[in-house]
Amino acid sequence: MLQQTINAPGVPAGPVGSYSTCKKVGDTVFISGTVAWDEAMKPLGGNSAYEQSRIIFGYIKALMEAAGGQIDDLVRMTVFTTDMRHQPEFWRARKAFFTGDFPCSTLVCVSGLFLPELLIEVEATGIIGSAPPR
Repeated sequence: MLQQTINAPGVPAGPVGSYSTCKKVGDTVFISGTVAWDEAMKPLGGNSAYEQSRIIFGYIKALMEAAGGQIDDLVRMTVFTTDMRHQPEFWRARKAFFTGDFPCSTLVCVSGLFLPELLIEVEATGIIGSAPPR
């Protein structure tokens, strides 16, 4: 099976030569750590964990759809936050994007992300067609 690079309109791609934002191998989709920033790597969402999380889930949803799936096809997420007090706002944003069961998840508190303004980063794995029927 060959790897396929996935890009989605409106989702910033990683800096050229550094990493791929999303890869698809067969029906499996791998999404790199995703943060709330624009194409120029300018942070979005201000100092709000909710807004940053909402932007991140919008990017992940767009990538899953560009790969031929849906956000409910995610099976695993690893969430990195700079402060555990951001959890309630992250969970609130997550609930707005998923139906049914949530993906398997790990939440890790870290001392910092790529830029000091970033509060949340999410990496994810999905399997296209795996979402339970609605």
